[in-house]
Amino acid sequence: MDGSAILGLFLILGCGIPQSRTTDVTVKDKDGKICIYNSLMANFTIVYKTNTTNSTATLRLPETVDTDGSSCGTNSSVLMIGFGEGHSLSVNYSLSNNSYRAEVEVFTYNLGDTSSFPNATEKGLKRVEIRLQPYDIPVDTTYRCRSDESFEKDGITQTFWNVTLEVFVLNGTVSQNETVCPEDTPVTPTPTTAHTTAPNTTAHTTAPNTTAHTTAPNATTTAAPTTTTPAPPLPRPEKHAYNITDGNGTVCLLATMGLQVNYTLNGKDWLQVNINPNKTKAGGRCSTDGSESTLTLDDEEKTVAFSFNKSNSKKFVLQGVSVKLSLNGSSIFNSSNSSLGYWEASLGSSYMCNKQQTYSIARDLSITTLELRVQPFDVKAGKFSTAEECFLDTDLSFLVPVAVGVALGFLIILVLISYLIGRRKSRTGYQSV
Repeated sequence: MDGSAILGLFLILGCGIPQSRTTDVTVKDKDGKICIYNSLMANFTIVYKTNTTNSTATLRLPETVDTDGSSCGTNSSVLMIGFGEGHSLSVNYSLSNNSYRAEVEVFTYNLGDTSSFPNATEKGLKRVEIRLQPYDIPVDTTYRCRSDESFEKDGITQTFWNVTLEVFVLNGTVSQNETVCPEDTPVTPTPTTAHTTAPNTTAHTTAPNTTAHTTAPNATTTAAPTTTTPAPPLPRPEKHAYNITDGNGTVCLLATMGLQVNYTLNGKDWLQVNINPNKTKAGGRCSTDGSESTLTLDDEEKTVAFSFNKSNSKKFVLQGVSVKLSLNGSSIFNSSNSSLGYWEASLGSSYMCNKQQTYSIARDLSITTLELRVQPFDVKAGKFSTAEECFLDTDLSFLVPVAVGVALGFLIILVLISYLIGRRKSRTGYQSV
């Protein structure tokens, strides 16, 4: 193959895979100096209604976006990323005590974009607002996270990776100092740390997933390497089934899962502990009006409580999680969040996510589940109802790599055809006279 054909191949492949490129965003203040810098890769998977059934659309953040609506202030700033036909992502940041934090993220999508949402029965803008768990990042450092992170709310899965972020940039120059997310930073605590701080724990070799990376989630400043050998990770948590009955002895809540708790005592080194169903007692209650239910798992040294409610007349969500850990009768960890929105499903259905998934609960806490299935309301005959699957369990999660493979194969064929045609023309030009 000649040089021009090879060059054409690389150019075509480069243009054919826009999802492999980052989106670079800069916002400048009134003096023309950079005040916000964000480089990231992201996509958004949205379930929407059509005339016959629900469909799924995926929006990918393109290389070129606009920042109209962004602003930089002394103590607060807004990053607004607009793309496509009326879609946008905005994050509010605040500055205090020489550090900044993300406060609120709002993702807005336009169902009137017929190319992205064909046959949508609804039109107009839809928005999802997330109040973020605060985490302070020192001024004059960039937040960096190469690992990917996905989370779901209101039928939308947002995925971010290859993120670099700095807000309240000093003197218009992006800092060379980095604050690195736990997923990118192997933890190397001393062996005694894991045994003296909590029962049956071990240090993370990979820190737990957190909220979307554009919002600079739980992160830790890069530390000098040590020669300590990290403790091995825990085995997969064991799956077990739990149920709660009401005052009449009727099963009102069902849950099946393997559960792991991830926590930090110093904001840097993450520890993990499995919930052992052989030592765990399940408790909880279902309210008499059917609007709330709770599940509590207790094995004397570890207590995990889940609270569910109805987000509206047709949905239920995991509203809150609390975790308490003790050692030799003394409390060593206590954290909770009562404003979550995970595991959403229709009333009369169950929620299911078989794939391993980590959920951020608080700045110092996350939980990891596998083979999860839960139904906190409207249990019939003590059995799970039809399940609504998380995005990771659906076949749609494989569409992107399949589409990329098909596109690559098609483009390679086009290049080969072009090469053969060019070679044939070249031979024709040198025929004998």
